Amino acid sequence: MKRLSSTLKDFIEKQELLRVAWTDGGEARVVPVWFVTVDRQVYIGTGSGSTKWKAMKKEPHVAWVIDGGAKGKYKGLSMHGKAEEVTDKKLRAKLYAVFGRKYFGSADHPKHKEIWGEVDDPGSVFIHLKAADGFWWEY
Repeated sequence: MKRLSSTLKDFIEKQELLRVAWTDGGEARVVPVWFVTVDRQVYIGTGSGSTKWKAMKKEPHVAWVIDGGAKGKYKGLSMHGKAEEVTDKKLRAKLYAVFGRKYFGSADHPKHKEIWGEVDDPGSVFIHLKAADGFWWEY
């Protein structure tokens, strides 16, 4: 796969939402979710009992889009691959902190803890969106 330009990487880092798509009982679903990038990899999170995670565990093939921009200056990427649960405790802790900083300024913020629980909360799952292929644009 071709590498992303530095301007597109910066743009993606600043975006707040990623749209993730999956199938659930043969039906296609797509929702906006929070995301972070760590070491050039994309991660999302959700509740361990959520409908989307239950469906992704059964059928891990997913697709996602991160896009935006103002008229005449659009950027984005569209990828597909597999959803894989992050089980490594060190990476989970890192993702917990990165989500906290990105969306609340700190992993200690009360709202962050309300949503994600504590760093090792079994009620939360972090998901690696492991890219197989995709494309991107800047125009």
